[in-house]
This record gives sequence, C-alpha cells and structure tokens, in this order.
Amino acid sequence: MSSGYEMLFETTIRGFLGDKASHIAGQALSEQSRKKWFEKALRKVIQHVQEIDTSTKHKEELYCWSERAFDALRSKPYDESVFALCMLRLIGSLLGFVGVRPYRIATPAFFQTPPQHYTEVIIEGGDVMQDYFDEKSTLSVKKEIIEQLKVDGMSDFKISLVLNISEYQVKKLRKEF
Repeated sequence: MSSGYEMLFETTIRGFLGDKASHIAGQALSEQSRKKWFEKALRKVIQHVQEIDTSTKHKEELYCWSERAFDALRSKPYDESVFALCMLRLIGSLLGFVGVRPYRIATPAFFQTPPQHYTEVIIEGGDVMQDYFDEKSTLSVKKEIIEQLKVDGMSDFKISLVLNISEYQVKKLRKEF
C-alpha cells in the first residue's frame, strides 16, 4: 500500500457515507473491512443510479456494471482488480460510453436543486440569504436596460417601443438614475 492510502480510503468512503465512515482509515489494510465499506458505498451508488433519467439502453448499461461490481465484491475468492475494473466500466457508463468501442450514447448533464445550491453555499462559508439581498427588482433591471440603450444612442421614443412602455415612463425612470 502506498503512503496516504488509508486516508484516501477513508475520505473516499466518507464521500458516500458521511460521518458513518469516520475513523476507518486503519481498516484500509484489512481486505474484509475494505470489502464491507466498498459494499456500503456501492449500495449508495446503485440507489442513485436508479434515479438517473436516461434511455433504456443507457440504464441497462449502468445497472449491468453496478451489479457486476457488486457481484465482484461478493465473489470468492475476492479479486479487487476485477472490482476495480467493474467500477471503471461503471464510470465509463456514467459518462455515456457503452460497449467495447468508445461509443457515447449519452452526455452527462448536471444541475442543482435549490436545496443543493444552498448546501454548497453553506459548505463554502457563504450566506444563504445573499441571493435574497442580491435579487434585483424588475424595475431596477428596466432602469439598467434604459441606461444601456441610451448609451447605445437610442431615443426615449425608441426605448419606449422596445420595452413596450410609454415614453413618459422611460423619461421618469431615466431621471431616477
């Protein structure tokens, strides 16, 4: 084992299981313990694979390699290199590669739900209320657009046509800058 393997093992498993995997670095040297923790992490992976919205062919590929990795963990004798190769194939499937040629049948797309966004903000030490304070009203956006169009040389009348408001409203908003 290379130096730092124990901490890499712990931090990798904690990436899936959180604090349930605290202080497991010492278990990295035991094949039986590694298998147990790999299995727990792989169960979490399989749960999330089930949630992926993709084509039937791609879903089959994801299920195939996640199940083969799970079977590799439970095989006797246990061969960690087979498990590693199944996991590598699963990663390839997650990236959209299928078969023995590098055919890509899917492209991953990532997005955040609002709770995930706020969790990221908290992790980075930010203030989750900042979005509320930074949000611009539609009126302030109109003011910015009017200013930009004026800088671009448009008359108040043309700006009123673009924004579908009266020329009087354009002049009133310009005075409030």
